[in-house]
Amino acid sequence: MSKGLYTKFAVTNIKNNRQFYLPYFLTGILTVAMYYIMCALENNEGLKSLHGSESVIVILQLGTIVIGIFSVIFLFYTNSFIIKRRKRELGVYNILGMEKKHLFKVLFLETVFTAGVVIAGGLATGIVFNKLMCMLLYKLMGVDSGIDFYISADGIGSSAVLFLAIYFLTLLYNMMQVKLAKPIELLHGGNVGEREPKSKLFLAVLGLLCIGGGYYIAITTTNPLQAIVLFFVAVLLVIAGTYCLFTAGSIVLLKFLRKNKSYYYKAKHFSSVSFLMYRMKQNAVGLANICILSTAVLVMVSATMSLYFGTQDELERNYPSDVKVSIQYDDKNTDLAVVPELVKQAAEESGRTVQSMDFHTSVTITASWQDGKVVFDREFFNDMNMAGAALIWVADRETSEKQFGVTLPELAENEVILCEEPEAERSEFTIGETVYQVKETRELISDEDSVMKSMVGKVFYVIVRDQAAVDKIYQEQKAAYGENASRYDYELELDIDGTDADEIACNAAIGNSLSLWREQQPQEAGVWMAYSRSRQEQAESYRALNGGFLFLGLFLGGMFLMITVLIIFYKQISEGYDDKGRFIIMEKVGMSDSEVRATIHAQIRTVFFLPLVTATVHVMAAFPMIRRLLLMFNLVNVELFMICMLVSILLFAAIYFFVFFMTSRTYYRIVGEQI
Repeated sequence: MSKGLYTKFAVTNIKNNRQFYLPYFLTGILTVAMYYIMCALENNEGLKSLHGSESVIVILQLGTIVIGIFSVIFLFYTNSFIIKRRKRELGVYNILGMEKKHLFKVLFLETVFTAGVVIAGGLATGIVFNKLMCMLLYKLMGVDSGIDFYISADGIGSSAVLFLAIYFLTLLYNMMQVKLAKPIELLHGGNVGEREPKSKLFLAVLGLLCIGGGYYIAITTTNPLQAIVLFFVAVLLVIAGTYCLFTAGSIVLLKFLRKNKSYYYKAKHFSSVSFLMYRMKQNAVGLANICILSTAVLVMVSATMSLYFGTQDELERNYPSDVKVSIQYDDKNTDLAVVPELVKQAAEESGRTVQSMDFHTSVTITASWQDGKVVFDREFFNDMNMAGAALIWVADRETSEKQFGVTLPELAENEVILCEEPEAERSEFTIGETVYQVKETRELISDEDSVMKSMVGKVFYVIVRDQAAVDKIYQEQKAAYGENASRYDYELELDIDGTDADEIACNAAIGNSLSLWREQQPQEAGVWMAYSRSRQEQAESYRALNGGFLFLGLFLGGMFLMITVLIIFYKQISEGYDDKGRFIIMEKVGMSDSEVRATIHAQIRTVFFLPLVTATVHVMAAFPMIRRLLLMFNLVNVELFMICMLVSILLFAAIYFFVFFMTSRTYYRIVGEQI
């Protein structure tokens, strides 16, 4: 048999199966393009030179890995669907005299043609749209900079290697499918139905327990440090539970409906329940995949949107003033009186006028929380059980009044004003070896309290009489902790005139003055750190980080959405061909045309919207845990996150309905050919 004939067979096969191959080509091209774009952005020299780009590069590297992994899964899934639908065609060739080695050659040429079109088309698409994606990333990062057109050699190389390897593996899989199958099996390979599955009650119950366990972890985990680890446990439980419920739980439900005679013995219910039950094993896996991918899209998009739109809130909370000076020291006799004048002089030398200036001194100590007492336990630092820790912020009355703008009552030597959440009535409060009398209890008076509260078991703001009382607590924890002891925190905040660029330049001048001052301090002064930060400079870093997260969320969300749409499309085609013969039989035994169409509508609605409803429930259950994870990024605006999640659900539902409408038309067209 000539080589030209094999090539003709390969091209003709793809052309004749274009309803399967066209979506396969298009989505493959988009997948290659997305992978190339992510690689190209990761290696973009212009991006690397931007302020705050280090974190964005790490995010892009993570995105490259995720896209690579899902590319393998995605292309294998679509390839397995196509080879299953084509087994009959390959069986005909085998019966007509083509040996399996000839079929292997045809499959090889088909794979080469497919890989060539997809990789070349994907790289071309990626190169064309790379600049547009880079512009979008810069926009989200808040960067106003020119972008040169460039072609990433590394992106082309890594994309070609990855996708050539994927198509080589799919070729091996296809050859194995043909090699192991007998000719008669190939002839009927695309029409193998499912036997009536057994009611696997154990798996159904296990699925409920897994999902319940995942929900319980998501709702009850309050510490973000624990949530980071437990989040993946909860995700695995929910994924396992989703598969169990869709495969086993759906069968239990369908058999329950079949036993309900008043429901089952109706034309549209009888047909839809019967059809679903007899192929539910295959159907359920596809539905579970759609549900899990839908959940991933909703979680990623809503979380990254919240971070992006919460950037300004986060910035104003952490940097209420234009410039913030921070000094850490461990000697109470350190002379800091010169610092305000030093900062003011540096600002004036840079051409700026100081409009306001304020400073305060405090100490923040992490200790063990035992039996309602703050204990300075050296062994506490060995295991660092943050759930059993207490974080106490200690400041004198005068500093607290100045920092928070409140009027506080006079305090005796061992009296304190105690702030905690939730507010508790305490008459005494023990710190180390000293029992303090609580003169007054208040709610926490800082916006940062919810962030810190989420990190440790307890958070307290302790206001004492004077600096001597602060020094007493500081020295006691220093004696207990040694080198692990906390240090005094001196913070000076000032507002200046000028533009954003003037603010950054002024901050640099202040930072240089602080560095020189620290170098001139004697060693016994104990100055550990002295630095300044400008709000505008931090705004660039925040926008870069959160913009990078949103870009990745939209990018991966788009990829998962594309995979979801393709799974739905192939699922509708597969079910259309499977149902076509069944509905012909139903018409022959007496069902009217309208009853057949009503049955089709009921069946499609049931299986199509079940994943969307389940995914929405998953996302709502995950809301508490995701909110606590976002606290790690200082996002405390719960209302914003809730709005972003609801908007994401509504937008996704709208897209899902559109996909339902379009793919249902394909299903109706296939089934309607014979009805």
